[in-house]
Amino acid sequence: MSTRHPDRVADLQRAMQIISDAVADLPAECRDLAGNALLNITAEAVAQDVGCVEAGRIFARLADLLARGLQPPAREAITISAFDA
Repeated sequence: MSTRHPDRVADLQRAMQIISDAVADLPAECRDLAGNALLNITAEAVAQDVGCVEAGRIFARLADLLARGLQPPAREAITISAFDA
């Protein structure tokens, strides 16, 4: 947790819950597109937040996790660095 944002994890968990609820409320024909839409939004936001090079590193670590079958939980805030070995 950042010393500048002590409630950042709690805020992230709240945002994740709001997004999850919103996806569940989408029309059925849009629900299966939600993951792709969220991925596009996420990639853009992360790149803007940390820059393209660091975003690439973050997504590479995420890709490695997924390739090993380690899916981040949808309802818990985690950091990608927590899985670094």
